[in-house]
Amino acid sequence: MFTHHYKSMLFGFAFALLFLCTTPYAIATNLTTVPQTQTSHSANSPLITKYVQVKVKVANQSSKPATDINVQIPLISANSPYQQTYDEKFNYDYETISVDKLGNRMAAFNIDSLDVGQAKTIVIDYALKIKPDGGLVNNDMTNIKPFLQASEKIESNHPEIIAVTNKINANAGNDVDKVKNISDFVNAHMKYNLNAPGSNQGALSALRSGEGVCEDFAALFVALCRAADIPARPVNGYADPKLTGESWNKENTPLVSLKGYRHCWAEVYVDGKGWLAVDPTFKIYPESDSTSSLTQSHIAQNYCDSPVKLTYQGEKLAVGWGNLLVNK
Repeated sequence: MFTHHYKSMLFGFAFALLFLCTTPYAIATNLTTVPQTQTSHSANSPLITKYVQVKVKVANQSSKPATDINVQIPLISANSPYQQTYDEKFNYDYETISVDKLGNRMAAFNIDSLDVGQAKTIVIDYALKIKPDGGLVNNDMTNIKPFLQASEKIESNHPEIIAVTNKINANAGNDVDKVKNISDFVNAHMKYNLNAPGSNQGALSALRSGEGVCEDFAALFVALCRAADIPARPVNGYADPKLTGESWNKENTPLVSLKGYRHCWAEVYVDGKGWLAVDPTFKIYPESDSTSSLTQSHIAQNYCDSPVKLTYQGEKLAVGWGNLLVNK
């Protein structure tokens, strides 16, 4: 039995070229029941609808047939304060959908066999409701523990992280003040560098080097918040570098590739306000005690960059992953 993990997308800020796709949009057939959440929004914060299509292609590139193939695909999370999945369709029957402790969902698909040169493509179509300044879900904090603990690349229990948090928050009056202090520190300390030798190495590396990519900005912010006993979590998804969604709204282009727009930001939990969106790379933080806005520029995927997982009997299978924004 072979087990392989394929990262869903590369990290790093989205300055890559945009790729266009002219393949006709295929409507998937199987509908799942997505956990629904309460919606509340103000007149000055319009509800935006976006459609995303994900394709995962599994191909047999070996000289022998492959059997007992199991593909696990991370799904777009339905638990976000500013984004809700209200429609989700599959072209291929899934076996199970599991939910981890962070609220991320994973769909498992079984493929009996693939002959030599044969391939199968799993297509998932999403309809998303996005409200830039939040308010789409109840901020359920019954499972707060994972967002306060140190984890991989979030070294919030390291003495250097703790020392910085204690220093910058020495005179902070409440959590809102602490979040602002942490935001100001990350702004002043970090420099974006796509070629930083220590990029994608986590919060401690970002603190020591003072440079990195979007994941490093988010990891440092989250680690400092957790060290200050404030729940925080990194978010993985896609962002328009213009911060308007303009890059995605291509006239007469029904499908726009999200390749090159992979991004990482964060969310922080403030009592009485719930989860607030934060983007340290773009310097988007909550203003005073109000919510922050990601405008139309961000599409969240999940709270952990889960890979595609593949197990099978055979020699060699290859996995291709594509993400498309569908303009209707």
